[in-house]
Parts: sequence; structure tokens; C-alpha cells
Amino acid sequence: MEIKINKPKEVYDKLIRDGFCVIRNVLQNDILTDLRLATEKLLSQQTEDERTDHRSSGSMISVYSHSIFSELVVYPRVLQTLEALGFLRPKWSSGYVISKPPKSPPLFWHQDWWGWNDPSSYTPLPQQLFLMYYLVDTTPYNGCLRVISGSHLKRHKLHDILPNAHTQELQRVDNPNHPAYQEYPDEEDISVNAGDLVIGDSRLLHASHGNQSGEDRTVITLWYHPYFDLLPSGMRAHIGRLRQSNAWTDADWERISELAPIYNGETEPIKWNRSPGPQLK
Repeated sequence: MEIKINKPKEVYDKLIRDGFCVIRNVLQNDILTDLRLATEKLLSQQTEDERTDHRSSGSMISVYSHSIFSELVVYPRVLQTLEALGFLRPKWSSGYVISKPPKSPPLFWHQDWWGWNDPSSYTPLPQQLFLMYYLVDTTPYNGCLRVISGSHLKRHKLHDILPNAHTQELQRVDNPNHPAYQEYPDEEDISVNAGDLVIGDSRLLHASHGNQSGEDRTVITLWYHPYFDLLPSGMRAHIGRLRQSNAWTDADWERISELAPIYNGETEPIKWNRSPGPQLK
């Protein structure tokens, strides 16, 4: 069944202005059930050390670990959503199963963009989007997303006090009093129902509440590049290095082939930099 987006121009404008938007009821029951079964199996295979090492974020399991995720990458209702927002030729690069276990602490504040050395990173158009699919109803009680609206384009005090994202110290919550875990007056909670889709600019400062419930809170995050063909060649060179996976079959790779970020130029990949410069004001 085709998905219809109400007032897509307003949704697009919100994404560009605030750095995020929510699309309701994207995943239908059949794929939602399949994704739950697949993620539950993957989570059951995690060791205790792996859980400890990712205490803050929850599991960080690559989507290349199961074929079902290649189906999600090209799920028709997702591609219809991107097209309705004006992203006509997006490319996809990677993703993770991120499951916060019961009684786990907050996810630290961070932003995920790595191309801050290039001037295009300080312009309104997004270089990279996260698409988050929650597999359970999610509220502040069990660890919903929280964001600082507009922080993808405007400097926030967190930009100057946060360490590099996803360090071992942050993941393990060695210091729960660190500013990276605290609440801020301008943060906004994003509560969703299972099957909803949160789209966000990778430059947006975001975190999540702790999971106070007795159940896993699982989200699948996929990374898309809505304007891949317009990106500087150094960025395209970096993105165009798809990871390989023994778990994906030739059919899986063929399924996502039209969304593969192919780069055939000779430019060196841009240097990885997760810290915005003084141009972000």
C-alpha cells in the first residue's frame, strides 16, 4: 500500500529548519514483525562484554548482519516518503540495530556528521540523514529520542564541551555526571509508536532518555544521502566505500544496487572530522 504524506512541503521545511521530522505509520505489520524477530535473534547472540561496552547507546549491531535489513533499505513506503520530500535520487551507506536494554542509562548527547572540514557542512541542505525505525512504542520512560532543534545549523554550548562521540568512556558511562548525559532546557522529546519513522539531519545534536522499563527498546537506524550527486567529490569518495558482509547474499546486494553510493573519481576521501569548526555560529 502506498504511503501518503500530508503537506510534504511543510514536512520538508521542518526537516531543513529544525533538523528532524516524524512520519507516522511507515512500517506495516508484516515487515515490523519480521524485523522484531530478526533483531531479537541478533540481540540474543550478544555477549555480556558487548552489552557492557555499549551501556549508554545500547547494541550497535551492523545491519549487514542480516538479510532482512536489505529489504528495509529499499522498502517501498520508505522510498515513497523520501521522494515525497523531494529526495529523488538518494543513496544509502550503512546502519545499525540500536537496542537499549532494560534499566539502562541515557544515551549521551552527540551529532554524527564527520565532514565538518568541508564548507558545504555549514549550509542548510543535509549531507546525510538518519532514518530511525522504532520497533516498540517509545516514550521518555523507555528511552525515546531527544533533540535540540536547529542545532544542525546553529552552535550550541554542547558543541564546545562534548568529547568525540561514541568513545569508550561515553559508551560505558564511566562518569554519569558528565554534561553529555544531562537534560537541557531547550531539548525536545520525540515519542513515537512502533512503525513510525524519525528522519533527522546527521548534524543535529541528539541523545535519548534512559530505558526505565523492563523490556528492550529497539530502533533500527539507516543512513541515507539525499543529495549524493551534489556532494563534493571528497565526500562522495568517502561515502562510496560500502562495507562488505558475509551475511548478505548476492541477492541482497542486487536489491540495494540502485541506492549504492558509487564513486568512480580520483579524488581522495575527505578527512574524517566529527567536530564542527568556528563556521558553525
